[in-house]
Amino acid sequence: MNFKSKTILTLALAIALAATGCSAQWINTALQDLPVLTQMALNIATLVSTLAAGQQASAADNAVIQNISAQASRDLNLLQTLYNEYKASPSPTTLQKLQSAIADLNQNLPTMLQSAHISNPTVSARIAAAVNLILTTVNSFAALMPQASPAAARKASSTTLLHAKDLKKQWNQQVCAPTGNPALDTAFEASILR
Repeated sequence: MNFKSKTILTLALAIALAATGCSAQWINTALQDLPVLTQMALNIATLVSTLAAGQQASAADNAVIQNISAQASRDLNLLQTLYNEYKASPSPTTLQKLQSAIADLNQNLPTMLQSAHISNPTVSARIAAAVNLILTTVNSFAALMPQASPAAARKASSTTLLHAKDLKKQWNQQVCAPTGNPALDTAFEASILR
């Protein structure tokens, strides 16, 4: 009796997981949020040019921040392409490519950020906040993707997705908030998302 109920429960979970995985919710939210995330990545580069004009960052800092922006933009554009491909024709292969791209993003950006050694502590903190917001959002998509195990599916069911409006609000609060330094504030204001 116990074995039979476990089998039925496992089968029910597998069906629910397949239905959730095929559900458009997670992929539609990802497709709506990815352009905002890409804009965030591009705004990191905008921030650099504004900081450079105001001489608030060194040439070395500018190069490092530009590299972070470029890497984030490339990775997010790849994710956008893969999500579109998956939405058009869901397949385990595309899902695996999505998971690999997310894993690469999770490895590349923190490594670049850690090795950046940005000299201005305020700029460093804001760039870190930008990268963390991008990674947190991408990982919330990943948590809702179809999973192979019931434990992963339970974790996904507790994940909350941010929508584009909320992402912009968090960006503006975490990355673009006033610092009290007029030159920095001008640079951060130029990166506000509307």
